[in-house]
Amino acid sequence: MSYSFPHQLLKLRTEKQLSQAELATRLFVSRQAVSKWENGDAEPSIDKLILLAKVFKVSLDRLILGTNDFNQPLVKLNNIVKTFNSPVLNSLDLTIHNNERIALLGSNGAGKTTLVKIIEGALKPNEGTVKWYFNKNDSLNIMSQENILIPTLKVKEQIILTAAITKVDLKQRINYLLDQFKLSSQQNTIIAKLSGGQKRRLSLLLSVLRQSKLLILDEPTVGMDLESIDYFWHFIEKVSGSILVITHDFNQIDKFFSRVLLLKDGQISQDIPVKEIHQHNQTIEQWYRQHNR
Repeated sequence: MSYSFPHQLLKLRTEKQLSQAELATRLFVSRQAVSKWENGDAEPSIDKLILLAKVFKVSLDRLILGTNDFNQPLVKLNNIVKTFNSPVLNSLDLTIHNNERIALLGSNGAGKTTLVKIIEGALKPNEGTVKWYFNKNDSLNIMSQENILIPTLKVKEQIILTAAITKVDLKQRINYLLDQFKLSSQQNTIIAKLSGGQKRRLSLLLSVLRQSKLLILDEPTVGMDLESIDYFWHFIEKVSGSILVITHDFNQIDKFFSRVLLLKDGQISQDIPVKEIHQHNQTIEQWYRQHNR
């Protein structure tokens, strides 16, 4: 094991604001075991290393060797201009890196959905460039604001169809997924008869059938009941790769995100780490109200 590992473990645990006891609970080990890892007196097994990487949302290289993969870009937008009847985006620049949790904020009509559609390639800008550093056909997952579901299909049929389109081999996973997303009892229900919360859970399930380098979620909790919202944020905490979310669920931004973007007047007017906002004794909601007047 690299000599850097104990230092990295302590650093990442501190950044995540987890006590040794809290981290131990997530890993199903004793607090003493975590303490020994941080002191260099013992080393975790490979399965615990993998679980640690998932908890901290970093690569194994960064966890073990201390290499910083956050600087590696996934997608770069340069000088993006998009106009419909009037300008929406104006000379916008944005870079998304590996293993980021990004909340995209802005008033209604600011152009947030337009921006993510340009990122994913569903819209072309009038000017500017979008450069990808990975194969988006294989590693870009999207949950749109609208449920992209076929209302006449049954839930299980929709999952099987989407898996075939995205070339995902479900095999024994489908029943596990239905159970995890609390849709087992609805698997033979026609989608048109699902509640709003059930449709959003199904949309989320479809968007994470395969692993991704970047997951884009546009107002994912709109239409969800409280139980579904709680489940959504609990699930998102476990997702690997980078996530870009349009949301105004400020309490969850405080907990789960590393970076906040504010889209205003057609540009990214604010781009700031969440921990920097907290260092100024502000919540995300307070910060947003201050800068989006």
